[in-house]
Amino acid sequence: MTMHSPQQAASTDLASRYLGVLADFDTALLHRHAPHADAEKLSGLFLPSIPPNWLEARQRIMIVGCETRQWNVLPLGERFSSLEYYVERSMAVHQAYFAQQLSRADIKGRAFHNFTRAVARRSGSDGLIYANLLCMAWNKGSPVKCRHFEVIKKYSKLLLDVQIAFFQPEIIIFANGSATAGHRRDFFPLARDAQGKALGCDYVEDGIPNAQLWQFPLDHRDCYRIQHPSSRSPSSARAREFLLGLLPAR
Repeated sequence: MTMHSPQQAASTDLASRYLGVLADFDTALLHRHAPHADAEKLSGLFLPSIPPNWLEARQRIMIVGCETRQWNVLPLGERFSSLEYYVERSMAVHQAYFAQQLSRADIKGRAFHNFTRAVARRSGSDGLIYANLLCMAWNKGSPVKCRHFEVIKKYSKLLLDVQIAFFQPEIIIFANGSATAGHRRDFFPLARDAQGKALGCDYVEDGIPNAQLWQFPLDHRDCYRIQHPSSRSPSSARAREFLLGLLPAR
């Protein structure tokens, strides 16, 4: 009998959960030469992997972006063979990509992964999960105008639910930006008090506009909403720095 490490067993468990959600997914959308009109413009399916040392992590923080502009799960020329292999491959691509991003120095500008690296420096990378609100991109950008968007949105929600249930993050940072904020609210309706007011708090008294940073509960965890980290505005930069100070130090 082959013995698997706890990390390998966890990865197998996560892959199994993905497969359960994707059991009725139209896999023709995963072919590089798909028969669907305009499906060739779709990216691969974005499936977060398990951080190498996540079982020992002191805290688990999930950062949710919008979508990855290019996500080539299958190498050019390789055809789709099975959903099991595709899920395994997508998770491996994610693990290699995110490890590479965390090891890089910050780059000029307000790149998304400058922020993930800042969170890693503050709170550690062992429990840092990189996720996306939408699981596929289209035409190297947002899939919202793609004719397959309702399918993408459906599975994006299902996959995020799997990821949150599996990783059990104490903190979720929604950094998907304002363009997809409505879809985030569809996925995770805000908790409200008896008068219908959304539960949460802002940091206006600290000089941070509500539009730049807001905290709200999701079940038993704290969530934060910020603009996409590529935002170059000074107020967005201040909000990111302020949020980093709220996160637990490793």
